[in-house]
Amino acid sequence: MEKESQKINSEDAVYQKLKSAIRKRYIKQGSQLVEITLAQQLGVSRTPVRSAIKRLEAEGLVNSIPNRGAFVITPTLKEIEETFLVRAQLEKMATRLTAEKISKNQVRELEIIIKREKEVFDKNNLDEYFAVNDMLHLKIAELSENKVLHAYVKELLDRTRIFLILYDPFFKLEYSPTTEHQMIVDALKNRSPEKAAQAVEAHIKSSIEGLEAAGILPEDYLSI
Repeated sequence: MEKESQKINSEDAVYQKLKSAIRKRYIKQGSQLVEITLAQQLGVSRTPVRSAIKRLEAEGLVNSIPNRGAFVITPTLKEIEETFLVRAQLEKMATRLTAEKISKNQVRELEIIIKREKEVFDKNNLDEYFAVNDMLHLKIAELSENKVLHAYVKELLDRTRIFLILYDPFFKLEYSPTTEHQMIVDALKNRSPEKAAQAVEAHIKSSIEGLEAAGILPEDYLSI
């Protein structure tokens, strides 16, 4: 039983390290994930590395090509937009369900998250900002009390976040969507399912429109 627990912990640790390395662009898009090389670098056997790669593939972050190997994805703008559109539909569903049952205490929880989001934005900490931004979306999905919906929203949040970073290596915090988030929370506070859903749709649409300028290299960019 103890060995099985250690095996699971080892697999999860390798998965988290690989995912973080991809997110931070230590492992660049298009790079091949070679099991034996990664196992040597991480000081583990190939088994947890293989399991981690399979998990990353299931999330859409890695693409396995027969007879060639596993490669970090190179997302296109179209793929990112399509993922945002699916995410919008699921978040609209979650928001409608939450609007019908949300309590005053739960509204306060969401408002505390928005307050924290503003503080983090001012510090310009990208990793921390993504975490607190996702926290708001996930909390709304959680309050819908639909576990399947919550799980899918979480998966798509992970995917869109990493897609953005992989697609645009110069991604940075230029504006805060806290106003849009506050509009969603205000609609939830008023228990207005349709207004809440509309606010979510407008927020996701704004995110998609912001992608149009993403991936354009700065004038002083130089690759050698």
